[in-house]
Amino acid sequence: MFDMIPFSRRSYEPSTIWDPFQEFFGTVAHAAATDIRESDKDFTIETELPGYDKSEIAVSMKEGVLTVKAEHQAKEDEGENKGYIRRERSYSTVERSFEVAGVDAGAITAQFTNGVLTLTLPKLPEVVPQQHQIEIQ
Repeated sequence: MFDMIPFSRRSYEPSTIWDPFQEFFGTVAHAAATDIRESDKDFTIETELPGYDKSEIAVSMKEGVLTVKAEHQAKEDEGENKGYIRRERSYSTVERSFEVAGVDAGAITAQFTNGVLTLTLPKLPEVVPQQHQIEIQ
């Protein structure tokens, strides 16, 4: 239940020139840190997506896998030769997937406030197998 599928991060950098600053400090792209809580009624997933707009975020559920994807699109007026000396903010896609079971996929709700996406996944009622007595004749 709730096995995390490794996230993928793809950055689209304006240039491919070697950058010692990047090599020393590592990648500057966000990895969509996620917290998962459980209560008696539901699971709550909180994913940090600072800098993204609500319109850049997609949440989907397919074959027991919940996927959160956020993608920055490059704007036409931010292309090359716009006077930049250094550009560290890249246009990228962040994607996190989780294997989920025992949730009501049709009742999942999402809210995006202050850069945090909160998903509420209601649990399905637990099915208790019934025992039937078989009369012996």
